[in-house]
Amino acid sequence: MVLEEETKIVQSRNIHTQYIVIPAAMVRDSQYPFRVDERVRITFDPYYKMMIMTSVEEHYMEVSREGITVRGKKIEIVES
Repeated sequence: MVLEEETKIVQSRNIHTQYIVIPAAMVRDSQYPFRVDERVRITFDPYYKMMIMTSVEEHYMEVSREGITVRGKKIEIVES
């Protein structure tokens, strides 16, 4: 599975909307979890400057200075 790819954010010319380009290598992967037109939730983590995209079906996510918790499980963030 392609877990990491470099991409870019594209700014719309007329409105304050930005688009994240998801590389084809990720989308073509058989384990890619999202479908066209699927509703997703984007959570911004201001402490680590990252965005997390989950299905709207994902019921619980908490972002704090201590880290990210999903469904009661803490996700460890390791800074390099």
